[in-house]
Parts: sequence; structure tokens; C-alpha cells
Amino acid sequence: MALMISTKLPLVYPDWQLPSHVIAYSTTRRGGVSDNGYGSLNVGDHVGDNTHCVLTNRSLLPYSHNIQWMKQVHSNRVVSIDHCTDDIIECDALYTRKKDIFCAVMTADCVPILMTNSSGSEVAAIHAGWKGLASGVISHTVKCFQSQPEQLHAWIGPFIRQPCYEVDDAVKSHFSDFESAFLPKPNGRYHFDLGYVAKTQLLNLGVSNVSLTNRCTYLDKDNFFSFRRSSHDNELSCGRQVSVIGLSSNGI
Repeated sequence: MALMISTKLPLVYPDWQLPSHVIAYSTTRRGGVSDNGYGSLNVGDHVGDNTHCVLTNRSLLPYSHNIQWMKQVHSNRVVSIDHCTDDIIECDALYTRKKDIFCAVMTADCVPILMTNSSGSEVAAIHAGWKGLASGVISHTVKCFQSQPEQLHAWIGPFIRQPCYEVDDAVKSHFSDFESAFLPKPNGRYHFDLGYVAKTQLLNLGVSNVSLTNRCTYLDKDNFFSFRRSSHDNELSCGRQVSVIGLSSNGI
């Protein structure tokens, strides 16, 4: 289990054993100030929530002043950073070797992946929806690391699980090597296992230290935002949780 952080927020932690200066966590939807469909710890500034509420929620996060955010676009683009900026960084993965920079990935069903190496000298955060998985966002990120793949650790955070994620043939056509990730339905569609594809891609790249949470964003309405659940429930708003990883120069 990752070292727990002193905070009032309910957090989800990776189940890995790494140096204490590697800080990693995922938020839930609880502990913030937003209301309605954004209740209460929405950190997404692009989903229609009150800007003041979003900024307040972000300020509650551990290491909030040193978090780098992405404008996520379902691509395979990885950006290596050596400082935090308010400029828009359009990509779907962040990588750094610098201390006190914390890479953030927002999700509401897609797969958040946090990565580091055994010695805790480099980290990355990946946003992996089906488009990112199909276009190689994981492999692009692994190539950024100086460490060999067998020295890397990856944690797959809360995402929408297979029984709740229905897709069509158009999506399936992008994953010809992953037939077992698709469970056929009587209506001709499929239940798709995003987590299986993400984990298998990591393993195929030589990253053998992979752990995967059993938390489902769709089923656990009390704790997680889910874009698909909100759509099914005809809700007009849906917040975002965040997964964060970085190297602290001072520990906890």
C-alpha cells in the first residue's frame, strides 16, 4: 500500500510498496464544496461547474500548489514536464523526473494509470479511454521512462468495469488482439473490459508490476463520478475525480 497522506479527504491509494517520497492517490467525489451533479469534489474545470467551487476543490488536494493539469483529448500524446504551468497542455499523459511536480489525470469512467520506477526517480500519469488504448498512449508513455520496463510499477485506478461498459462493433474493431476483452450481448453489442486491455498492454510492454483496483465508477455512485451513469440517468452534469502522482522532496 502506498504511504497514506494526512488529509481530511477520502482517498484511494495504490497497493504498491515504494519509497515514501513517491506520492500517489485518487480522489473520490466526496469532501468538496460543489453541489448538484458536481457534488461534491469535482475538479473538472470544463464540465460547467462553478469556477470558484472547482478552484476550492482543487485547493483541497494534497500538494495542490504543485499539481500539473492536462487538457485531455483522447490522444496518445505524452508531454514531459520540468515545471508546473497554467498554460494549457493538450495531451493524455504527463511524465516527469523533477521533484515536487505532481502529474494529474481526470476521469469519470476512463482508466487512470499512475506509473513510477522502483527507486522513485520518475513518474507518469496516463488518461486511457478506449481511443487512447487503441492509439498506444500507454506504450508512448513507457518509452519516456529512463528505467527499463521491468523496473516500472503501474497502478490502474477507479474506472468503469466491464459489466457496465457497453460498446459497439466500431469500438471493437480497434482491438483485434483483445477478443477476450469483449463479452457479446444479445443486442449485438459488447461489454468491454478497459482494465484488462490496459493491464495486458502494460504486461506486453514488459511492465510486470501492475496492480488494478476493483472500484467501479459506474456502480459506486456514492463515491465516484461516472459520465456514462450520468448519461443513463439523464443528469445534465457530471464531475471529474483525479488521480495524482509525484515525487516529494520532503516526504509527507
